[in-house]
Amino acid sequence: MKQLSRYCGCLLGGAAGDALGYPVEFLSLEDIREQYGPDGITEYDLQENVAQISDDTQMTLFTANGLLFSETRRRI
Repeated sequence: MKQLSRYCGCLLGGAAGDALGYPVEFLSLEDIREQYGPDGITEYDLQENVAQISDDTQMTLFTANGLLFSETRRRI
């Protein structure tokens, strides 16, 4: 169970970081500071009260799903 908590934490942390950085992913530092202030982005930029994730998180979750699927099939 301890390992499962670590895996979940890793996936959640990755998704949280992705959601925080997604709005500024392709902006220059100058543009980020202009839009969000001198400290840059410091909180989620919500769209309809939801933090948006990128395809990076989606691909990570698909990969995790594939690993879980293969592990359960191996045990049968």
